[in-house]
Amino acid sequence: MKVELIDGERVDRIAGTSLQIIQSKDVFSFSIDAILLARFVHVPIQKGRILDLCSGNGVIPLALSTRTEADIVGVEIQKRLANMAQRSFELNRLEHRLSIICDNIVNVQLKGTYDVVTCNPPYFQTEAIENRNMNEYVAIAVTNYIAR
Repeated sequence: MKVELIDGERVDRIAGTSLQIIQSKDVFSFSIDAILLARFVHVPIQKGRILDLCSGNGVIPLALSTRTEADIVGVEIQKRLANMAQRSFELNRLEHRLSIICDNIVNVQLKGTYDVVTCNPPYFQTEAIENRNMNEYVAIAVTNYIAR
């Protein structure tokens, strides 16, 4: 499947899989910690429901999809990142199992229960946060995480 890329975006492969993900140098890209979380968390093999908070561009739902047939819902506050995640789900033809909600997690009204909840929040040294000399997408992620 072909998806439209926005200026500055590229399609990368998620190492160790056949999955592709949309990323951009204008926002933060996923790192190995997201892949490790997706590899080591216990997930239901067959049916189930998984919730991923602070989903970014959707790397954790994508990586989890290689280990389970469960439905996976991501929540991401930033519209651009949520859009990248949704298009990555479509690119990999996984939109029937993976979905993204673009909202602050404090506003999201979830129905039912989930078998697993994952979250890979941003983490930085305090000095890096105080300097605020980072791109706006990182700053929003950090500010919203610290506010909790």
